[in-house]
Amino acid sequence: MTLPVDSTTYHWQWPKEESSQLESTPLLSSDKPRQNQKHNWDKWRIVFPSNARFQKELERVLKTYCKNGIRTTKYTLLTFVPQNLFEQFHRLANIYFLLLVIINWFPQLEVFQRDITMVPLIAVLLAIAVKDGTEDYKRYKLDQQINSSKTKAYNK
Repeated sequence: MTLPVDSTTYHWQWPKEESSQLESTPLLSSDKPRQNQKHNWDKWRIVFPSNARFQKELERVLKTYCKNGIRTTKYTLLTFVPQNLFEQFHRLANIYFLLLVIINWFPQLEVFQRDITMVPLIAVLLAIAVKDGTEDYKRYKLDQQINSSKTKAYNK
């Protein structure tokens, strides 16, 4: 009979007796008084887990498996600015304002002052970047909360 070993406790498996009881442990009551019971200590099975001996092997094996965490964020700290700008310039309005800024840098085509033309584009880009950054940070915090929560695993 194989019993699962918990890492914090140990299990005692008493030998089967000829009596009607299927199992006998120190916590279960017996028909006979305790003083009269004689046990053959060679037939007892005492299991003490020693997981520390196998820790390095466990870490090596676990590295071969993929992580079980979820990540729903769009950006990382390194990719936030380039990826956000790339996504923002997929909008036609932002491309239009960028073309106005580029055209106003040529003295022959200058309609407005150079600084004034950049204000709407920079304002829109900053507003959208702040909004996307806060949404992504909220997703990151929610991912951390979900990844650190306890789960139940069921075996079939």
